[in-house]
Amino acid sequence: MFSLIIGTALAVASPTAAQIGPQKSSATCTAERLRPFVGPTGIRQSWPLAAELPSHLASSPGLVLSDPGNYQDGYSHWLFVDLATRTSYVVQRGGFAGTQTVFGPLPVANCSPAPPNNSFNPMPLRGTG
Repeated sequence: MFSLIIGTALAVASPTAAQIGPQKSSATCTAERLRPFVGPTGIRQSWPLAAELPSHLASSPGLVLSDPGNYQDGYSHWLFVDLATRTSYVVQRGGFAGTQTVFGPLPVANCSPAPPNNSFNPMPLRGTG
């Protein structure tokens, strides 16, 4: 009887995939890493320039990194990730003349796995902490 109660308690306490949440994609992690370096006034980082976006990425929608904001001549930035080569490209569009600049190739970020379930954190023993 006691083992049945323990087993039930452990089963209820075990996190399911829904409780932990989905793991982020490489594109999402890369976007989060690069987003602080772009804004409506342009790139705030020294990145390599590419002649153009690789043709196999040009038809993909990309991820929005930033938009022009309240600037009439502001820039928007889009992230394109090539998982096969583990490279990414940032496309900057906008400005007065509606220009497009491609930055890359940039490395793809590694996503850390879902955080561990720390629901059981025992209290330290007295005098040990």
